[in-house]
Amino acid sequence: MATRALLIVALVWALIGLVVAFTMRHKGHDFSVWLTLGVALGPLSVPLAVERARFHRAQERPIRASPTPPHQGFDLLAGLDGSVESLDALKTAISLFGPSLSSLTISTVLDYDSRESPSGLEAQDEVQEMLDGIASGVGVDRVETRLLFGRPEQALAEYARTAGMELIVVGARGHGSSERVFGSVTGRIVGGSEIPVFVGPRGS
Repeated sequence: MATRALLIVALVWALIGLVVAFTMRHKGHDFSVWLTLGVALGPLSVPLAVERARFHRAQERPIRASPTPPHQGFDLLAGLDGSVESLDALKTAISLFGPSLSSLTISTVLDYDSRESPSGLEAQDEVQEMLDGIASGVGVDRVETRLLFGRPEQALAEYARTAGMELIVVGARGHGSSERVFGSVTGRIVGGSEIPVFVGPRGS
């Protein structure tokens, strides 16, 4: 009887940790980090998760890009997630809109936990190197790179809005192991952005 009770407690403990991990992933945090914390701490991870979510949400509020001055052409923000689809979408957009572009910003969104941890800083360096490599080969005169943090659909849409972007480019399918659980990142960007979104064709 005692063994059965302990098993039930352990199962509930782990289940609470799993729920915390998925919730934090949904809010733009590292799933593996919070899965480890959640399973280890169980219900004790809940107040920690609430505190971290509030901290990062408050930290994001003052970070705003400066709107661009009036200009000819339009500014394009491309969200890359490491997938072939997102890179194909960027190439397609450049081939379609290249002569009309005033500027191009190439961006990747990392989770909040990548900001401070040693592994996160290493990931930032790798992603920045990837973005710089892509930027050097796109053939656009005015191109910038930008690392964003949080949930991809929110980070891209908010940056595009505050920076005065006129178009967001994303791949036909959001990248990530939890896409089946949370739905397509691309779909959420299209459904929640104030800025028009260009979705690259599948298999372009």
